Amino acid sequence: MRNTRTDSRSALTLVELLVVIAIVAVLIALLLPAVQKVRAAAARVECTNNLKQLALACQNYASANNGSFPPLFNAGPSGGWYTGTPCVAQVFVSLLDYVEQQNVYSQFQEINGASGSLIDLQISNSGEGVAGAVVLKLHRCPSDPTFGTGSNWGPGNWASGCYVANFQVFGSPGTGDIYSYNAAGSPRLDSTFQDGTSNTILFAETYTRQPGGSYRMWAHGGWSYSFCPAFAIGNAAGTVNYTTGFFYGGTGKVGPGSLFVNVSPTVYTSDINYVDLPVALHEGTMNVALGDGSVRGINSGISGTTWWAACTPSQGDALGSDW
Repeated sequence: MRNTRTDSRSALTLVELLVVIAIVAVLIALLLPAVQKVRAAAARVECTNNLKQLALACQNYASANNGSFPPLFNAGPSGGWYTGTPCVAQVFVSLLDYVEQQNVYSQFQEINGASGSLIDLQISNSGEGVAGAVVLKLHRCPSDPTFGTGSNWGPGNWASGCYVANFQVFGSPGTGDIYSYNAAGSPRLDSTFQDGTSNTILFAETYTRQPGGSYRMWAHGGWSYSFCPAFAIGNAAGTVNYTTGFFYGGTGKVGPGSLFVNVSPTVYTSDINYVDLPVALHEGTMNVALGDGSVRGINSGISGTTWWAACTPSQGDALGSDW
């Protein structure tokens, strides 16, 4: 007997196809935030690790230099910063030898320090064109959309950095607003951190691109705070914002008004009033490295008073409950 069955299968109707597409779209919409959160968490971990390395490098530097931390800028034998001769390097250069970057470190010119006790580092012509142009993963926070390739600006092909050093620790805020000398600090583990190393910020985050169109550069010599990888530039009492040396406008920020901001790159780079303010790069959280070698995430809801207490190493001001 002949089989009279026919194939009952048919293609999806238009309605069924639209339903399938809608279901896939919903699944993608649900999955995308989860993926973004995973990426953000990974970026924060990488940033934390970078800051951890910098903080521990300070500890190792101190161990090798009789308890001293490196200065923000080293004034060198001449006492000045920039006189047309090779430029004086700063804290991130001094730490290279302690973050497994000996090859980069060796490209900077070493000279005898004015005190005869420490080695000063100058950016020679070779250092400016070669070492200072090296883009280091250590200096990049993955959450900074302005970092780009890391080679953003030059003469000298200076490489960028997302991390800034605390002027209140590495500089010399008690010298006054004297641009030629006040960043040549002399921090020491045994005397500088009277408020406690675990209560004092060493390094914070910021966008690489700064208000006014300049960039933070990790090896930049000391002739303009507009490029200087530092924050909290002013007196320790938090009452005077130093202004000299900000070639592209703006001023230093101290006291409660020095609190980091949580804004978009467009807002930050378009407002000169944000110069010298760090930026929270991780969904409202600022990663900071502390004097004891640890890293802490600070919520953007922290008060300016507590923030400033954490910036000053020896003012005797207690941290608030929002720390």
